[in-house]
Amino acid sequence: MRNTDGMLCTLKSDLFKLKKHKSIWIGLILMFVLILFAYGAYWLGLSFLTKAEFPSDLDQFITQQEFIKLGLSNLTNFSEVCGLTLFVAIIACLFIGKDFSNGAIRLCVSRGANRVHLYFSKWISLAMLTIAYSVIAIIVCGIFTAIKGYGETFTAHHFGLLIRCFVLQTLCNLSTMSIVVMLAFLCRSSGSSLGATIGGAIVISLIAGLITGLGSLGSDSSWIYFMPLQQNSVAGLTVNYNAAQLCAVIIMPIVYGAIATAIGLISFLKRDIK
Repeated sequence: MRNTDGMLCTLKSDLFKLKKHKSIWIGLILMFVLILFAYGAYWLGLSFLTKAEFPSDLDQFITQQEFIKLGLSNLTNFSEVCGLTLFVAIIACLFIGKDFSNGAIRLCVSRGANRVHLYFSKWISLAMLTIAYSVIAIIVCGIFTAIKGYGETFTAHHFGLLIRCFVLQTLCNLSTMSIVVMLAFLCRSSGSSLGATIGGAIVISLIAGLITGLGSLGSDSSWIYFMPLQQNSVAGLTVNYNAAQLCAVIIMPIVYGAIATAIGLISFLKRDIK
């Protein structure tokens, strides 16, 4: 009972500190701005595409219908549109790094706090932030999509696809958040963890881009979905998944999240806090 109370008290403390963190509200504002910018560009493009007269204006009609589909794409890829992963990563580095820098974690450990509780309290707090951001982002994208629509009647099938995209993208974002939490506990400062996170993301993106380029030349690049941080590109698709995509978008986020959590926790348990 004492351990449960200790974990609960630690979690309440972290949630209170996280709620007071200015970066949360700055991130939320910037996410809204990015969504507004994406839909503003979409609406502006639609305004230049007048209704086509079939069949004399068939090319323009096809272009218009393809462009209209971007409304659905913005909705199903909501976390990519608003940069949710990036903002959660930045907040995680600042939140955890600050507690190391100001000695809060060292003080808690010196007073006998359970390190496992400390680690998972941070993880749960940031997981709740990730889910909250995801809910807000998809609601805002849904409202903006409803203004112009996306050329089709919204049916139960579309609703099911939207729920699937939400669940899978949230799972992928939680996996990425777990990796960032690991890096933050390994680096133990906001600056170094931010550098490691951004640097790692850039390197992985360059490698993925190179592999994609080789794929356009005829090489098989489907395994790119199994690389870290690449699952969101599949999670926002509205087509039926093949076996490789299904494995990549469900199993790989769990694997990467579990491995990152294990590494971060073991390191925190073994290393001294200075």
